[in-house]
Amino acid sequence: MVCDLACFNVSYLLAYLIGSSFGASAPGPAEAVKNYFAAYPAGFLILIAIKLLAMYVFSVYKIIFEYTGARDFQRVALSLFASTLASVTAAALIGIGSALLPRVILLSIIFDMALALGVRVLYVRFVVRRQEQESEDPDGLSLRSRYAPRKKAVGRVMVIGAGRAAADLITEMQANENLGRKAEVIVNDDKSHEGDLLLGVEIVTGRSEIRLRARRQSIDEIIIAKPAASKRQLASLLKECVKTRCAIRMLPLANPNLQSAATAAAPPASFADLKKPAIADLLGRDRPRTDHREITDQMKGRVVLVTGGAGVFGSELCRRIIRYRPRRLIALDIDEDGLAMLASELDVYRTAETEFRIVVASVRDQAMMRRAFAAFRPHIVFHAAELKQIPLAQANPRETFLTNVLGLKTACDLADEFSAEKFILCSTVRAADTASVAAQCKRTAEIYIAEKNEKSQTAYATARFPNLIEGRGNVIAVFDRQFEQGGPLTVTDKDIARRFMSAEEAALLAARAAALATGGEIFELGPGEAFGIRELAEAVIRLAGKIPYEDIDIVVTQLRPGERLFEDEGEDVQRGGVQAAERIWFMEDRSGIKLPHWSQLWCQDADHMDDTSVMELLRLIFPTYKTKTAGSTMRGVKIDNE
Repeated sequence: MVCDLACFNVSYLLAYLIGSSFGASAPGPAEAVKNYFAAYPAGFLILIAIKLLAMYVFSVYKIIFEYTGARDFQRVALSLFASTLASVTAAALIGIGSALLPRVILLSIIFDMALALGVRVLYVRFVVRRQEQESEDPDGLSLRSRYAPRKKAVGRVMVIGAGRAAADLITEMQANENLGRKAEVIVNDDKSHEGDLLLGVEIVTGRSEIRLRARRQSIDEIIIAKPAASKRQLASLLKECVKTRCAIRMLPLANPNLQSAATAAAPPASFADLKKPAIADLLGRDRPRTDHREITDQMKGRVVLVTGGAGVFGSELCRRIIRYRPRRLIALDIDEDGLAMLASELDVYRTAETEFRIVVASVRDQAMMRRAFAAFRPHIVFHAAELKQIPLAQANPRETFLTNVLGLKTACDLADEFSAEKFILCSTVRAADTASVAAQCKRTAEIYIAEKNEKSQTAYATARFPNLIEGRGNVIAVFDRQFEQGGPLTVTDKDIARRFMSAEEAALLAARAAALATGGEIFELGPGEAFGIRELAEAVIRLAGKIPYEDIDIVVTQLRPGERLFEDEGEDVQRGGVQAAERIWFMEDRSGIKLPHWSQLWCQDADHMDDTSVMELLRLIFPTYKTKTAGSTMRGVKIDNE
């Protein structure tokens, strides 16, 4: 407005001086200037104010010129014509004859266009476009000319975000008609932009506007253009987006470790960069703030052994640990393919100071485990080897017991024998409530290392965490597979809920818990937010642009043997524990359970153990646990455990 005020003043002055200089009785330049300023307060100043008001009514001052385009300049030109007509009408009504001279009117329009548009063009040319010129394509293509035609797909688009990435995508939509998309509205969190225009598209603020505008403006597609957002912010946005019936696409999140200068030099965002959100994006949480120096002090120069190193959690734990420069990192697992892939991935981290080794062995093989401990003599052991699928564990108690209990005992005893400094059992939140064979075996392992801690110089501790988003056999993987097959998606109970954590977060927190451990602790990692599994199934369908119960059905079946509606009570973590660090809680063992039957538990030959004997052993440890027999019911649904 200040620039336009100066432009209109100069425009009227020049128009009056030139327009009144014609004719025999035309005043000289000095007299013309004197006449102009004599009529200025009660004449031209009012007309200039009317012009500014007309420009404001046409929303010229709501345009964000950092991302301006041709449509915005057309809007400015039309508003200049309209403001001139408004000023002429006002001059006729007020009786300002000097402003009604045809030559003055015509010249004022010309000067208005030249000055007002010129100021904006120069601003865009020298201030805004400089960054775009620095980040041009190698072929020298401009922002608009670089877009190649794509397959036409008609749709009304809502863009979330009002930054450079959003402007790039809107520019592409406006410049490339073959896309068949039109940006109808922009949703942004910054309230200072409420009602502004970005490339001619209205900006509204508040996430509540997502569903409201999607319904009112018949939006077909929502594009999240916030690459600098955190995982938590993205998850919050997706929770609102999945409540609509719109297809959803997003720009990938930028690496938070990149510097702002590198981000500024990044190429413009394009439709080719868009992807469909994954369910992990909906469940994602930001990486916890961690004292990496404390973990480095714990790991650097040490020998670290990770059992179950080829699993989802174990492999991610290896990726985390090797960055803290241990002297040697050993991944032990029976899965040779997983170990081979991990070894090829971590080869880049091998240095003269850090060695990575793999051992193909089962934790149930005592002879091989002894060779591994004798050869490497680890300082820190992370025991992540386990069988964790509840229905399979319930149907195969012997195999679960041999791996989760006897395998743990073997590693635990060898850590003591070979004088390891710390032993961390990677457990599960299910161990807090022994309602299944898997939970009982994990709880037995926790009790054993707690008792072992009292007799050994090795510090034994437990780290519990919830379900991993990337787990190959969890409900997310099942939903993905069922969706690819065309449905239906199956949910075991309409009220069932689970907590989720990314493998990266779990590994980082487990490493931090190991640094905090002094012996005897039970660490709860998370706990995170509980998600209803039925709502999760609906989100999987909506994220793919489908409508639940119409395009893809969701079927409620029944709780499986050993399964509970809630695996843990997240609120009880805060009430019953003491926070040790961000997202890490000390939990007190209030069960009072001891293991008085070790002679019966360990002296048996594993080759002669069967499912019945294992269940009898577990009943000795957990006498209050009642196994639901076939024909019993839960929530009115018949349960079959056979």
